[in-house]
Amino acid sequence: MRVLLFVKDSQRAMEVSQKVAQLMRSYSIDPEVFVNERSKKEKPTLKGTDLLVVVGGDGTFLAGARLASKEGVPLLGINVGRFGFLTEVELEEAEEVFKLLLESRIEPQKRMMLSASLLRGSEELYLGDYLNDVVVSKESLARMVEVEIELQGERVLRVYGDGVIVSTPTGSTAYALSAGGPILYPLMEALLFVPICPHTLSNRPLVVPPNFEIRLVNLSEDHMAYLTLDGQEGMSLRRGDTVIVKKSKHSCLMYPNPSRSFFSILKEKLRWG
Repeated sequence: MRVLLFVKDSQRAMEVSQKVAQLMRSYSIDPEVFVNERSKKEKPTLKGTDLLVVVGGDGTFLAGARLASKEGVPLLGINVGRFGFLTEVELEEAEEVFKLLLESRIEPQKRMMLSASLLRGSEELYLGDYLNDVVVSKESLARMVEVEIELQGERVLRVYGDGVIVSTPTGSTAYALSAGGPILYPLMEALLFVPICPHTLSNRPLVVPPNFEIRLVNLSEDHMAYLTLDGQEGMSLRRGDTVIVKKSKHSCLMYPNPSRSFFSILKEKLRWG
């Protein structure tokens, strides 16, 4: 079994990764270690990898998901971050969960991802696949942005405000939730559209089927709007730029913590209920 440890660039995460590696060696598995910060310059080789173990927080997990989804490699998240919504397993639970995994007593969940492209003039640029969200928002010193929303080729809404979020069900408990969006069960497939601080009382979040294509047309002046992808990648937008968002052909395969349900995580992490 080939295992890659994808580790947050922090002293605490490195210490935890050493303990995780020691645990795996007790099962005759010698994992490779790759520090997340390096992925900005070079990508780990995942071909032939059976498991990507993320040691870090949700940000590290999102970065790992973008890499692993292309090769269909499942992920297991061990929490070293502050929040740990996606990295469900704590260090003291790792041995039991890993044992269940090796015995095939738990199966990875299939999480929907987003495919994002940028249409600038006549040129369409594929940007990547993302687990949480695609966001068009105002630049730091901009006032309101103006974004037109097209669903399945139909112009349905024009948003004046701080921006718009297109989210997966997994991402519905992230930025979209803070902007007033609903919580979607993470194993369902749907696209969630959430305006950010719209300057009207009538713009409300909308859930659409997963086969819909959403287009976000930037009507603001150059460099007033900014595109952010999973909160980790981004670029300034020009007037007329169109961000195309749809369901990705790739999925994120992630092992759950069998001792916690989604609803118990909501209660523990978000104080829900």
